[in-house]
Amino acid sequence: MSPDEQNDSILEIDFDHLNRYVDGDVALTRELFGLFQSQTEIWMRMLTVDADPEMFESAAHSLKGTAQAVGALRLAGLCLQAEDTQSMKATQGRKVKLIQDIEFTVSRVITEMQRWEHRQMIKDLDG
Repeated sequence: MSPDEQNDSILEIDFDHLNRYVDGDVALTRELFGLFQSQTEIWMRMLTVDADPEMFESAAHSLKGTAQAVGALRLAGLCLQAEDTQSMKATQGRKVKLIQDIEFTVSRVITEMQRWEHRQMIKDLDG
């Protein structure tokens, strides 16, 4: 883990987890981050309070898998909670809170991906 990654107060991406799968391959990491961003757009559109319960659960499940693939484990945990809203008979207020937490965390994950990409560009320039 780089000093920049260690200085962040809360890391949204577990780079140790991610590197177990990509083995430090920058191109593969970029590809996974791109897939995460495009898939997140799709799944977040379906993660609404008034969504059909099966669609809501399916979107939460898919987003959880996408989050796990890039090491966004906190996000994956929130998605697991969202998946369980039906079985827990969660109130609408609870669903709203979970959706807001997921949206906020997705934005933090994407910001962290952008910081990682910026660090890679600097490394490329330094040669």
